[in-house]
Amino acid sequence: MSGAGPKGPRLGLGLSEDVDLLRFEQQAREAEAAPGPAPATPGEWIRQNLFSGPVNALLTLASGTFVLFVAYQILSFVFVSAQWEVVQVGMRGYMIGGFPVDEAWRVWASAYLVIVLAGLSYGVSARRLRPSAGQAAVGAVIVAVAGAIVFFTAQTALVRALTAGVAPAVFAGALVGRLLGRKILKPLVVAWVLVFPAIMIVVRGFDGVPPSEWEGFFFNIIAATVGIVASFPLGLLLALGRRSELPAVRVASVGFIELFRGVPLVAWLIFSKFVVDLVLPPQMVIPDIVKAFVAMTFFSAAYVGEIVRGGLQGVPAGQYEAARALGLSTTRMMALIVLPQALRSTIPAMISHFISLFKDTSLFVAIEVTDLLAAARRSASSLQYFGRDMETLLFAGLIFWAVAFSMSRWSQRLEVRLGVGRR
Repeated sequence: MSGAGPKGPRLGLGLSEDVDLLRFEQQAREAEAAPGPAPATPGEWIRQNLFSGPVNALLTLASGTFVLFVAYQILSFVFVSAQWEVVQVGMRGYMIGGFPVDEAWRVWASAYLVIVLAGLSYGVSARRLRPSAGQAAVGAVIVAVAGAIVFFTAQTALVRALTAGVAPAVFAGALVGRLLGRKILKPLVVAWVLVFPAIMIVVRGFDGVPPSEWEGFFFNIIAATVGIVASFPLGLLLALGRRSELPAVRVASVGFIELFRGVPLVAWLIFSKFVVDLVLPPQMVIPDIVKAFVAMTFFSAAYVGEIVRGGLQGVPAGQYEAARALGLSTTRMMALIVLPQALRSTIPAMISHFISLFKDTSLFVAIEVTDLLAAARRSASSLQYFGRDMETLLFAGLIFWAVAFSMSRWSQRLEVRLGVGRR
């Protein structure tokens, strides 16, 4: 009678195979624990990446020559050829256009309100997400350049004083936000929600300035804010309506999105000015700016709805099933489970759309609104500065870029804070 075999299951590996497996695991752990290669010196990096071969060296020399030539042309224009007095003379028109001078305090009050809130927000967020030295340097350069341009081109001492007070206001707000932290988070959110109505009261209320006199960069900011604030909730409803099980709601949402998304924004602006009045009762008089704001809101909401719909489709089906298993209603499931995940994944596309919407506010010139770009062109059409379009357009482009870049950097900070693409 032969002896009984082993009781437990066999791994199917011999002794030598087990030893090799253990040795392999040990080597893998040692490789992970070993320090990485030393970083290359600047000279080594240049040699490895820019002059690693004859072709690479030739391309480096050619592209470097081109970059130096372009940089020389730009610097020579900025510091030698350009006549920046056209910008200094027209600075008020760039900022507020035909806004009454006696009512300009309304613009400054609104600006300082936003500046203080921005400083508080930066201070609160800096406790959890510290910017790198490069990001802080870029932000400081942008603020310094913008402040220097406005300060040295200001025509009155009051404007210089108000411009000089921007940096202390931001610093004070950031300091308070950093000291108090999350204690003021909820009041800060409420303040941001109420800031736009407050600005409208400051600008429009108490015998204020009508919308027909809002011009310059101030108009670009107001128009972009209206479009962003009003189109986001409407686009959210359109995205949910497009996924609704009710045929009437779904068809209406799809029709709205396809109608406004399929026509250029400039066409909707012209439609709002010249066609809407033909279908309204004679006794109903709506300012052209208000109608244009509504058209821009509907146009932007169509794109926001499609962006949010893409985020909703990216939520795994298991999330819906888990919410239903917990007994959550459809409303609570969307508010607590689905929408937070969907909106977090759509942050890059959403901010890109809002940046595009801000730049599209220059299309209001089609309905005879003088925005920043139109003011820049108008200032170069005077007899004294005729033909100096390059300076004025470059200045206007710099302002647009500064705002768009700031929105982009804020979006990246928000993505890092929410872990977009990481979890």
